[in-house]
Amino acid sequence: MERRRIAGFEVAVLGLGTSRLASMGSGRSKSDARTLFDVARDCGIDFIDTADTYGSTAAERWIGELTVEDRDRWVVATKIGLPTVDLPGPFRIVNQPAKKIKQALGAGFALDHATLARDVERSLRRLQRDRIEILLLHLPPAGIVNDVETHEILRDLQRRGLIAQFGVSSDEIATIRGVRDAWRCTCAATVVNPWSDAGLRGGVLEGFDVIANHVMGSAQERTALAAAGAPSGRDRASDWVPRRLLRHAAAVAGVQVVLTGTSSPEHLRANAKAFDTRVSHLDLLA
Repeated sequence: MERRRIAGFEVAVLGLGTSRLASMGSGRSKSDARTLFDVARDCGIDFIDTADTYGSTAAERWIGELTVEDRDRWVVATKIGLPTVDLPGPFRIVNQPAKKIKQALGAGFALDHATLARDVERSLRRLQRDRIEILLLHLPPAGIVNDVETHEILRDLQRRGLIAQFGVSSDEIATIRGVRDAWRCTCAATVVNPWSDAGLRGGVLEGFDVIANHVMGSAQERTALAAAGAPSGRDRASDWVPRRLLRHAAAVAGVQVVLTGTSSPEHLRANAKAFDTRVSHLDLLA
């Protein structure tokens, strides 16, 4: 599989997203996650994207437990700032429902200066790592670029060796650019598909180290793409669409890692096969 550099780390172009891994209703257990990580290893995947809010910290804990024996082979990006609930031990069963209630009440990005360093250290403990390779602020408001204290706390965590690089995970290109200009950091995660700002306009993310997420678009968009150009036959179309979308995202200037958020080992293997050959500009969808 093709390898690229993001934030100073060399990784496979396909990364494993974990937003669904421990989510409510996924029906996935830690044993299922273990199988998925074994398949990721077999495919050469060595980049993991997660967040403290995924599974209300369960995703981070599972990553820590399932990669502790070979943690040096993995580059981990995690995100902080969105509402989560992290009750101890036997009370964890209510973490997810409690988080859903907070979200339903409209809770958004709420990372304050007093808890920033604490939340990073908690993520480190759950991940069982000495350092987070990439720390991203999770969907922060555009005004984050003017928050000098947050920037200084992040720089201090970097100086202390607790994080290697930091940036933002945002759907807003203006916020990504604003953080770059104000904080001089170029690492970002954002939506990259043929229907997004980043995926439509050539060069909009050039000069960044981008983690591409939501690369599959919506079901309606995938159906339209299949109707427009997929080979005949249902099975061939079902393979062609995800392959084209994965390779399109990888061909967008600035993208270093393309995430697959599947929790299915079979889908993970199929997505890895999309990168059996090197990506080029010819993979860009019009």
